[in-house]
Amino acid sequence: MEAVMKLEATGVQLKEEVTRTSENIWARYRENRNWRIYPKEWVYKNIALEGKDVLDFGCGTGEIATQIAFLGAHRVYALDVNHGLLDLTRRRAELDGLADRVTMVFGKIGEVEPRPVDVIVVNKVLHHCFPLENVMPALLRWLKPGGTFVAIEPVVYLKSLEWLRDHSLIPNGPLDEGERKLRPEDMRYVASLFSESQTHHFRVLGRLSRIWPKGDRLYRQIDRLILSVPMAWRFAGTAVFVGRY
Repeated sequence: MEAVMKLEATGVQLKEEVTRTSENIWARYRENRNWRIYPKEWVYKNIALEGKDVLDFGCGTGEIATQIAFLGAHRVYALDVNHGLLDLTRRRAELDGLADRVTMVFGKIGEVEPRPVDVIVVNKVLHHCFPLENVMPALLRWLKPGGTFVAIEPVVYLKSLEWLRDHSLIPNGPLDEGERKLRPEDMRYVASLFSESQTHHFRVLGRLSRIWPKGDRLYRQIDRLILSVPMAWRFAGTAVFVGRY
């Protein structure tokens, strides 16, 4: 019964209706006023994208790809293994007038010819890609020397905390088969591939947003206070990892 009722994340994405991005969204990501509390805004605020060639690994419905193009990237390669998602990405880029800077790439990362890029952006995709040892080397074939790798991923550092979350009455979001949050050993492996790296943490109270969505901003502000305490990062649910190659 549980398997029958479980939502499948890719299926949910494929049912999304793609529309033209609103001016409010463009203004938000152009200004990034809330970069301290939102992981994606942190990336757009702190990672140089203008004039760069960028790989959006696991592009999904194309939100990240089109936003990066809007922020001034020279070329965005939107890669996915699902033709339906690439069709949605193509449609989004056309509606937003950015089709000339977004190139669709179909296939598994280890089976497509790499294009040299300055930046690789991964938004909540690595936790679908185990073992990471089969994926990260292929990804890094795309990255120019001195390039930047940035990933926003769900993480779990304390098994006891994750047990409490899983046994709470708050439901999980839609899940794909085989996905799991990145663990400390996963983070150490990814960091070992770069000459230098840093990790920024978010989302201690994130799951409460499923109970009261209107409180999301408040929860995130409280998160920042919690995460300012030494070692409190162990309670985080989301990490932004940045590696210099």
